[in-house]
Amino acid sequence: MSRVAVVVRQHGGVEALKHERLDDVSPGPGEVEVEVSHVALNHLDLWVRRGVPGHDFHLPRIPGSDVAGRVGGRRVVLHPSWGCGSCSRCITGMQDRCSEFRIRGENSDGGCVTRLVVPAWHCLDVPDHLSDAEAAALPLTLLTAWHMLVGRAALRRGERVLVQAGGSGVGVMAIQIARLWGAEVHATASTPERRERVAGLGAVPHAYDDPGLRGQFDVVVECVGQASWRSSVSALAWGGRLVCCGATSGSKVEINLQALFFKQLSLLGSTMGSSGEMEQAWAEVRAGRIRPVVDRVLPMSRIREAHGLLERREVFGKLVLSMDLGVDDVV
Repeated sequence: MSRVAVVVRQHGGVEALKHERLDDVSPGPGEVEVEVSHVALNHLDLWVRRGVPGHDFHLPRIPGSDVAGRVGGRRVVLHPSWGCGSCSRCITGMQDRCSEFRIRGENSDGGCVTRLVVPAWHCLDVPDHLSDAEAAALPLTLLTAWHMLVGRAALRRGERVLVQAGGSGVGVMAIQIARLWGAEVHATASTPERRERVAGLGAVPHAYDDPGLRGQFDVVVECVGQASWRSSVSALAWGGRLVCCGATSGSKVEINLQALFFKQLSLLGSTMGSSGEMEQAWAEVRAGRIRPVVDRVLPMSRIREAHGLLERREVFGKLVLSMDLGVDDVV
């Protein structure tokens, strides 16, 4: 039986998202076949589709980093990233620094396909209190935010944290993780409605241009980039740490070196995280201490519409796609 997938063969607008019929696959030793039920969107999916200057996505590519499905009757989600498994960095638990590091849907085919084969260890069991759609909303942003706060910023109880773009996929996870760690959490959002929802997650809400943020925070979580960078740096208290995982508004920023050395600031880059960190974060999900935030669920056949919603920043938390593709959807 053939499979059906969303495939990007050349970069472009939403028309670059094509439905195609693919040859079937069979699991080898140590592998399992996953019947995909849901895939959540990330900004990474937009970059894979649109392209990034200087970065090779090795097209064609099946997008989709966040994958939920079934292996037999077992409900699972998939690790969103992995290393080679045999180098010194992988052996010492730093898979995210492996020279062969892979992110599902970026430099390895992702989950926007009816069935895929993965190593058995990539599967994490979904707890009973989560639906498949909720489970799919978690892996990439959960791991990203965990690594940012716990692994890179080394967050400590009682510290003050500012989460920029608190309604983003990373933002809603960062708020919950920071609160779990005993921090005082503040977050920015663009509209009164989004700020109200941020407050519902337990963060003190702020507009992006709130002058009261200046010099107040031990840790700033930054994923917006150019549009919020200056306010992020100015929000740092003496000895503060800014941890950045992305640049959805642009990557070219200025750094005031006088502020950097005089206030003894730390600027930290962060990408994904290790497999061990994913296991640690998923334990908190199983315990119910971290919850997904799902804006809406759309069928995979409407993936072009879903990309548009994410591009226009009309999503709070995560947009999830349910797998409804069949051979009749191939054009």
